[in-house]
Amino acid sequence: MASDGKWRVTASRYIHKDRWIALRADDCLTDDGVPVAPYYVLEYPDWVEVVALDTEDNVLLVRQYRHAMGGFTIELPAGGMDPGDTDPCVTGARELLEETGCVGVLSYVGEARPNAGTHTNRVHTLLARDVVRAADPKDDPAERIEHFWVPAAEAVRMALAGEMVVAMHVGSLLRGLTQAGVATVAVR
Repeated sequence: MASDGKWRVTASRYIHKDRWIALRADDCLTDDGVPVAPYYVLEYPDWVEVVALDTEDNVLLVRQYRHAMGGFTIELPAGGMDPGDTDPCVTGARELLEETGCVGVLSYVGEARPNAGTHTNRVHTLLARDVVRAADPKDDPAERIEHFWVPAAEAVRMALAGEMVVAMHVGSLLRGLTQAGVATVAVR
């Protein structure tokens, strides 16, 4: 019988589970029969990240406090998909409006895995074109978000210079700008 290389789960239990995260401990056997136990898996909801561009290809960014790192980050408008959310573009439109008060025409760029070694969720990258302000951002005392516009070239510079420190946002920014034709990637 041909081997598929996958591990087999022999037991699984939840260590912690709430509305934000679940920590699962799996007892596994590798394809070669080597036990790996426990193997910890983090279950998060899927996330969306929006590369929002106005008509002049300026990028909408947000600055907010991130408690885990004890400081502020510069990111894309983003958020988690709620239970029952099935369309990343609908979720992205909601998050864009809530965080920045802006709306635009959204399209799906693609998905990636934040950390395939330990996380079950996906991050969906979305592109929003012709973005304009439509309302005041939602007032959420747990999320004090400042939003601002920068030219696309400046956003790329910030990402490459390490001024954007959240890896998923850097990847989504470069992927979204490339799909929009605003940035190019040279392969050597």
